[in-house]
Amino acid sequence: MSTTVPSNSLQILLRASKETIPKARQHLKDWKEVGNQIPDKEIREQATWTISDKTFHCEGGSILGFLAGENQDAYIKFMVAYQSICDYLDTLCDKNDRHNQDDFRSIHHALLDSLSPGEPFYDYYEHRQPFDDGGYLKKLVTTCRETIETFPGFATMQEDMKEVSQFYIDFQVYKHVEKSLREPLLMHFYETNKHLAPSMRWYEFACGTASTLGLYCLAAYAAKGIRTKEESKQIKEAYFPWLQGLHIMLDYFIDQEEDRAEDEMNFTNYYENRDDLVKRVQLLDQEATTRLKKLPDASFHLLIKRGLYAIYLADSKVKANPRMQKDAKVLLKLGGMPAKFFYYNKWMFKRKT
Repeated sequence: MSTTVPSNSLQILLRASKETIPKARQHLKDWKEVGNQIPDKEIREQATWTISDKTFHCEGGSILGFLAGENQDAYIKFMVAYQSICDYLDTLCDKNDRHNQDDFRSIHHALLDSLSPGEPFYDYYEHRQPFDDGGYLKKLVTTCRETIETFPGFATMQEDMKEVSQFYIDFQVYKHVEKSLREPLLMHFYETNKHLAPSMRWYEFACGTASTLGLYCLAAYAAKGIRTKEESKQIKEAYFPWLQGLHIMLDYFIDQEEDRAEDEMNFTNYYENRDDLVKRVQLLDQEATTRLKKLPDASFHLLIKRGLYAIYLADSKVKANPRMQKDAKVLLKLGGMPAKFFYYNKWMFKRKT
């Protein structure tokens, strides 16, 4: 296994298909077997369905493993377990009709526990008893803990990792409450944290908190070696909230019709018109680019950004909608030639829809 960070589009495509993605898929296969042991039929089906349906998330996260050097395997093991928690909890929230904020915070405490080796386990299901997952969530948390505490840079980067994790948790809580409360809660969420990105709009900031990319970038560098507090902060602020905002806004872009049909909140709907959307996505891109250029392995991070355009805009939902297809062509140009290369070689990044 090469420990050199790929610096061009072709290298990423070839090495990811042979190196990181197969490892992520094997871990997912192992976790699906664990999920199949859950005694409760409904919970078992939700856990295993989530793994099958959200494989794409772990495949994408595995690519940041190129930053982990000789610790790539350990990084991927951590990332798959952590992302599996994120996806499993998202399913539990979606399948719950009570919209209980306390419940959502309790189950998502598993994400903070995953970054807190040696701490007592939280009572994740305290607000939804009886609930028996056969220890499934605790096993995922334990794997994260046991793996990440071996990362040489974790002690230094733990604080920043927990910060971006907490923002993700807050978003998940506000996203899943009653529909009438979502917008005011997310607006207040932004006003409370506006100092972090004053030129963002509230719904762009919401997107900036909803991604796990920044946490995985921090984890990969922590796996590789010791970093200073200053380096950790620089890495965090390059991904959060700008690149993460771009990531999730593209995700919402392709889900427009589906969310409209299901009467779900979609942040692209808050733009005044299509020109406003393109202009603001360009701003997110520019702000992310400025920060990514200052990171170690800058060319790799910029390729990750450009690859996001290809992953999402190549989605079948876009191809099925002439209006979205027209907008997608404009957005794809923001990613430049590397985005087009990824777009036309999308066989590796096929997103399940």
